[in-house]
Amino acid sequence: MSKMIRCTSFSAGQADEVTWKRTDVAEYLTAAQSLLNCEVGTTGLAKKRKGTTFGANVTGDAVFNSTMYELIDKNGNAYIVMGGDHYFYVYSVPEAVRDVITYQDLLVVTYTGDQVVVADNSVTLVQAIPVDYEPSDLFEIDYSQDNDSLILTSPDYPPGRIYIDSYSPLHFAFEYLDIYPLPSYDFSQINYNATTVSLSVTGSTLTITFAGLPAGSVYTNAWVGGQIVGGGSSDLAPVGYAIITGVSQSGTSVTFTATVQIAFQTSGYATSGSQYSIRQPAWVNTLDNPYGLGYPAKVVYFQNRLWFGNTALLPNTVFGSKLNQPISFDVGTGKDTDAIIYTIGQTNSGSILWMNGGKQLEIYCTNLEFAAPQNEDVGLTPGTFSIRQQSAYGSSTTLKPQTYINDSYFVQKTGKALINYHFTGVGLAYQATNIAPQSQSLMKNPINRALLRGTDVSQDNFIYFINSTDDTITAFQFASEINLAALTPFVFQDNVKLIDIVTVANTVYILKYYELTQQFTIERIDDSVRVDSAETYLLQPNGDVNQLDRLDGYTVQVVYQNQDYGQYLVEDGAISVKNPLGNEGAVTVGLLYDIEIKPMYPFFSATSSPFEKQINRIYIDYYASLNFYINGKLVQYQSFSDVQLNLPLIPRTGTAIFAPVSGYARFDEEAIVITQSSPFDLQILSIGYQIDMAVI
Repeated sequence: MSKMIRCTSFSAGQADEVTWKRTDVAEYLTAAQSLLNCEVGTTGLAKKRKGTTFGANVTGDAVFNSTMYELIDKNGNAYIVMGGDHYFYVYSVPEAVRDVITYQDLLVVTYTGDQVVVADNSVTLVQAIPVDYEPSDLFEIDYSQDNDSLILTSPDYPPGRIYIDSYSPLHFAFEYLDIYPLPSYDFSQINYNATTVSLSVTGSTLTITFAGLPAGSVYTNAWVGGQIVGGGSSDLAPVGYAIITGVSQSGTSVTFTATVQIAFQTSGYATSGSQYSIRQPAWVNTLDNPYGLGYPAKVVYFQNRLWFGNTALLPNTVFGSKLNQPISFDVGTGKDTDAIIYTIGQTNSGSILWMNGGKQLEIYCTNLEFAAPQNEDVGLTPGTFSIRQQSAYGSSTTLKPQTYINDSYFVQKTGKALINYHFTGVGLAYQATNIAPQSQSLMKNPINRALLRGTDVSQDNFIYFINSTDDTITAFQFASEINLAALTPFVFQDNVKLIDIVTVANTVYILKYYELTQQFTIERIDDSVRVDSAETYLLQPNGDVNQLDRLDGYTVQVVYQNQDYGQYLVEDGAISVKNPLGNEGAVTVGLLYDIEIKPMYPFFSATSSPFEKQINRIYIDYYASLNFYINGKLVQYQSFSDVQLNLPLIPRTGTAIFAPVSGYARFDEEAIVITQSSPFDLQILSIGYQIDMAVI
């Protein structure tokens, strides 16, 4: 008896081989053995991935450790900021695409009814900014944007920023942040509890002496910029607060001069050192740091405070600036607007690896994940601030978490699991879940990520993870409303290295290195092309296409007026295209990538899965697709009469039906394989099987 079964969705993405026969797992029915160079849409269809468009040749600017960042100015203009060798380079990016209209303001459309749009694909250098960072430092830099500033932190440099210091003319600059006062901390290096205190105040200057220090105590200028807090006649009496400006020591006595912030009592004050706190700066904010305190490695701008974390001596302490004053870490008297300093008091949490501004302030450590809980109508303040453990996966040291609406995504410390960090709202808590355990092989300890948000045209959301181990991209397509959580692999051409990836104004840019020509390029992920590094050149009547020097040694694909003109090896910056009709005009030249779609083994039901099966027919529903194969057989897309009339290629929608095999088998790895090696689109909607079953 024949049965009809259908695979109508690939929403679970590409699955690992160890799960190919797990018919008891719910995701089996929506997964695939292979989705090479494919994306999964919100409807569950499998479609060819987007190509890339050439934006700029940045050879001479980029290095192998280069990292890219997004900077949006107050006017909404978007820029790529790229780190290089002692320079940061600022590039302008193309404006959004615009509809092409006639002089009568009528939209220009194609024969399919699609509107014709135009966009400048170029990425243009605006300015080179000298900096102190070495190429080897770039990978350690963390970043966060605040208005016209890109804040940068590194464990080896004071916090700095790239910012716009002039709009007319446009000019960018770099500076180390002039933080005052610095966040301070009592490291408990010296026990001054048994000391005797004397003080005097002249104007706004406090002079205070601690006598009777323990033997061996040493105070140096490392305390300058720190704080002295205390001075009440009792624990409940008002306290004073001053910022240290000078230190001198004589034997077992140390004298501080300090600028008063909150008045000290000058009579009847406490004379016991136990009622004072002497706090040292958490770091010294100069490039030449003689005290070895180290600089904050992590940064985030959240709720109008600039947050730093992970210094050399305080690896699991966070420092939040005053509200709306990002370079002031004045703790004051703990008012709601004052600075916040908080140490995670959790055993085995490890160092702070990342801070992220999600629904709450999220803190990712070596072994644990935390959040600072708050109600939606209440901000973080010194009086209410606390940190609560949420999960215990441990975070990757290389990948900065990515937030989208109520969810953040991070990679577990082994680099083999993608974790959804979801704010549930219940008890202000998070739930952490491995979102694709069936696709573990696609998580390859990525080094960076880029978010592509859904638009009015396409509701597909993507996070692209760049893998330096094999120069691939793992694409994560997600939409919680329809349970879409698919991982698929993007593979690029041989001898092309992926250096970095970034989202700028909801457009994804990739920094690549072409090994055969030693060229660095910035390319844009573009849904209008189905080749990589696409660029327009001039096709001459004799078939010559020149000025291809950056692709010397690579085999390129040529497309002329939506016609496949074949692949050619670039030699001496040129190719000779087969052009019997002597056509002349613009051609698209790029690097082709192959497609492979292989569904899971035919599945009818859990009770029938052990049975032997004979597949009589397979039905492939496809949409707007051209030039693809099923089990090596071409699906016809143009009739003989169309060829005779020289009609243009038109994407076809239909159903391919064929009878692939005979005989019974439990599993047949070659039951169906869909492939494509051409510069056209491919979209598979569903796969249907007509099968007979027999008891083993």
